[in-house]
Amino acid sequence: MMDKAFFEQKIDRRNTSCEKWDDRSVMREGGIPLWVADMDFACPPQVTDALKKRAAHPCYGYTAEDEYAANTEALRAFWARRHALELAAEECVMLPCVITGLKLAVRLLTDEGEGVAVMTPVYGPFYQAVKLNGRTVVEIPLKENEDARYEMDFDALEEALKDGVSLIMLCSPHNPVSRLWTRSELERVAALAKQYDAKIVCDEIHADFVYAPGTFVPLLSVPDARERSVMLCSASKTFNIAGLQQACAVIPNAEIREQFRAKMDAAGIVCGNTMALTATRTAYNEGDEWLDALIAYLDENRAYLTEYVRTELPKAKLTPIEATYLGWLDCRAWGKTTDELMKLCVEEGVAFTGGTFFGTAGDGFLRVNFACPREQLTEGLERLKKALEKA
Repeated sequence: MMDKAFFEQKIDRRNTSCEKWDDRSVMREGGIPLWVADMDFACPPQVTDALKKRAAHPCYGYTAEDEYAANTEALRAFWARRHALELAAEECVMLPCVITGLKLAVRLLTDEGEGVAVMTPVYGPFYQAVKLNGRTVVEIPLKENEDARYEMDFDALEEALKDGVSLIMLCSPHNPVSRLWTRSELERVAALAKQYDAKIVCDEIHADFVYAPGTFVPLLSVPDARERSVMLCSASKTFNIAGLQQACAVIPNAEIREQFRAKMDAAGIVCGNTMALTATRTAYNEGDEWLDALIAYLDENRAYLTEYVRTELPKAKLTPIEATYLGWLDCRAWGKTTDELMKLCVEEGVAFTGGTFFGTAGDGFLRVNFACPREQLTEGLERLKKALEKA
């Protein structure tokens, strides 16, 4: 059984071309990074061993089709085992990353100039996927209740669909507000999409980071959604292998799937990096014990972060963290913009993702990545406290 000590170990990632630790535009030397969404934990030892074994063979030529098939089977088995979702092999389309899938879905499922519904605040590349392809972002602001928990605005979504929006972009679980969407919420979205003949693209990259008593509900388990949805997933977040670049689009609708593949072909989008295939397949097949231990450790960090904010930063509000390893911290009580907050934090040697990366609704917020050893999280929060004392 993997123990807590595995996740407590310090791994020096500095000077390894690591975005999180080496990007000096975000954080000065000696800073504590609690920003970009990757984890400061070693990936499963089985993955490291598999990569070493593959690297030991000195030829890295073209990969045979059977390895692609083996990766698809590993993904299918993982989703069946972890999320009770049965996927057919032909529904799975390999991609370099989830953002690629978002952009392809926008290009395929909308025409230039059309509106795309985006529930905000949301992961920054959602906006980019729409704008870079000549479409219009139609913001559907999430509603914040008195407990700092966010909910979907179904009336606003329906109005947007009535006005001609034909694509809904979902983030499930939602980054950055840490919401785990319920089955009833997803059913309402799917029902509206069906009523107005809209399509859905859903980013489920954080699906495996869910805390008790919650249970992740795959969009494709909702009957009204299956034939009108593109689901995007990856082992990259779950097993901390994002740098290897492999993801998957799951598309039950055969017509949409073939059109999606045609868009990939036209743009020359290929994938199947030998090392990515090896790591992804191994993670899905052999990473369950590591993942269970990881979630237990993250849950303790979640509790620590929640208590720290309650006792040491009582003016701040932390959104209830139902999923992901990201905390959405409301610092508006200090009367500072996100840029001002970020500057204060950099001066104290700690980095967060600024709230405006997720849209204008995020001004005055910071996103906290707590996927790191507790000592690092503690030091980062202490530095945040000092920064806010100067605000």
